[in-house]
Amino acid sequence: MKHKPLGAEGMSVAILVTIALGALNFFVFNSNPMKGETGICLPSPDLWTLPPIWSASINIGLLLCAGLGLFFLNKTYSVIQTTSTVWPSAFLVLCSSCPWIFSGLSAGVIMVVINVLSLFVLFDAYKRANATQETFLVATLLSVGTMFQYGFLFLIPAYLLMLVPLNIFRIKEITSFLLGLFAPYWVAVGMGWIPIENFSIPQFSTFIQGFTPPTNLIKGLVVIGLTALWSLILALNNAVRLYAGNTRRRLLNNSVILLGIFTLLAMIVDFNNLTAYLPSFYLAASLQLANAFALWQIPRGRMWLSILTVIYIVAFFFTI
Repeated sequence: MKHKPLGAEGMSVAILVTIALGALNFFVFNSNPMKGETGICLPSPDLWTLPPIWSASINIGLLLCAGLGLFFLNKTYSVIQTTSTVWPSAFLVLCSSCPWIFSGLSAGVIMVVINVLSLFVLFDAYKRANATQETFLVATLLSVGTMFQYGFLFLIPAYLLMLVPLNIFRIKEITSFLLGLFAPYWVAVGMGWIPIENFSIPQFSTFIQGFTPPTNLIKGLVVIGLTALWSLILALNNAVRLYAGNTRRRLLNNSVILLGIFTLLAMIVDFNNLTAYLPSFYLAASLQLANAFALWQIPRGRMWLSILTVIYIVAFFFTI
């Protein structure tokens, strides 16, 4: 029997939480953003000259679009064995718990939107005899992303490895992927849109090197660390059921897990740029939560999800 602990009302609550906490952060707390790093040749979104209210509004709008995108991603490709809205709802709540994501237009939110679009494209190419167009498009999106946020570089090996579980890891697809990475730079430099002197080499900063002692930073890291811990535990438990279940669903899940692994590693290796990777990590973590409720038939699912929502709302005020 299909287990459906959360429906449209759960998604509505998650959307309201996102808007409410975003508005509180902007109008009441007005917290300073944890600045991300720039791109290879263009300034990062937090340096774009946008009015603050527009910057914050666009950021929340893009975050909501990513959440809705996850709903349709699951509805289209059945990544989870139910049509429950746990995945997008949990994603929005997790992101909402972090004030750093809300402080203005964030490269991390743009990155997660591109990740949702890329997953749509690659999932559609699953076992396709010719997936060169799809791999070229995904690589182009990632390449354009590196221009204004070098953190997209960490996604390139993740998506290249995704071709393996999706059964499209072939010479022609790898070639088209590499061409997609070079094409935007070739066009931008060749047309004279971006001068060569604008290019810079990324400077990574590890967790130890980049760690600073402000209390709110420590609190935020505690929340992120606990989220990483329970998502890892759930991933290991979910793997048992996924392995014994539908092969296609297992491989699609493995693709998202790869994204989660690489974004988690990126947060450690490139600590000063943590906010760029955090929403995409939460995308993968929320999938594990959704799978847990779908695969293990957890009783009183709505109650537990309500408790988790309250906990992460408290985490927002804890971190602010």
